[in-house]
Amino acid sequence: MKHSLKHYFEFIILKILILKLRILPYRFAVKLGGFIGRMLWHLGIRRKVSRKNFSLCFPEISSDERDKILKKSYDYFCRSVVEYSLLNKIKNRIFDYVKLDGREVLDGLKSHNLGAILVTGHFGSWELFGAALSCAGYGIDFLVGTQKNLLVDRLMNKMREQMGIGIIHIGIAARGVLKALKSKRMVAMLSDQDAGKSGIVVNFFGHPASTPAGAAIFALKTKCPIVAGYIVRQDDGIHHIGYVRKVAPPEPSGEDEKDVHRLTQFFTEILEEGIRKHPEQYFWAHRRFKTTIKY
Repeated sequence: MKHSLKHYFEFIILKILILKLRILPYRFAVKLGGFIGRMLWHLGIRRKVSRKNFSLCFPEISSDERDKILKKSYDYFCRSVVEYSLLNKIKNRIFDYVKLDGREVLDGLKSHNLGAILVTGHFGSWELFGAALSCAGYGIDFLVGTQKNLLVDRLMNKMREQMGIGIIHIGIAARGVLKALKSKRMVAMLSDQDAGKSGIVVNFFGHPASTPAGAAIFALKTKCPIVAGYIVRQDDGIHHIGYVRKVAPPEPSGEDEKDVHRLTQFFTEILEEGIRKHPEQYFWAHRRFKTTIKY
């Protein structure tokens, strides 16, 4: 497939930025990411969308406090982008920066030779979370979409694969997910982006939101264990705690459509619980309610 000049330009710029970041001391590079995030907030990049999302979810929080939280969210998100670009640099010392809480859950899956679905979202440094799980010896695959710029897409997936993370493309999700679970691997699914007309509409913070149903469909089809997890950046901005919990979903009723909806709602509530505890960790800048609420 031919690539446009724009795609080559984007790819070259991204490669240069990554190389520049890798020259810097790790902590300095991450802090630089935070500075860039704060500048993006002040420049107003997707600020209107972020405020709309946050106010829908936390109407009781004042506008001043909302903006403080969102500014920190931008800071943390850009730190996460830098951490993603530097994963290979810290591969051998990743646990200097990440502590995993819930290893007993993961060890239990390994000891029983079980695969699992890991339900998570765009929360904290999610790429670092997956890398830490992989480096700890827990086989994990990411279910990912394809970027418009295929050069950038390949680069992103290469960085994941260097950390031992498997890639399952959404276009071949059924075959890939079933194969991964059969191979006793975890499949991580980020189920918190607007899924358009193909999604299941469930309540998210009391509002209707179109949500990907894939995690629920595969969980019901395979009857595999389900774990929920997310990673929380600590106050120093550098260290993290990754939380993993085994969850007990509602019992299936035998009505497929109803069960998919109930399970998708259950997964959404798990993520909502984490966001309520740590709203500054969530990525607010995407149009979460695009299908159901006007922006």
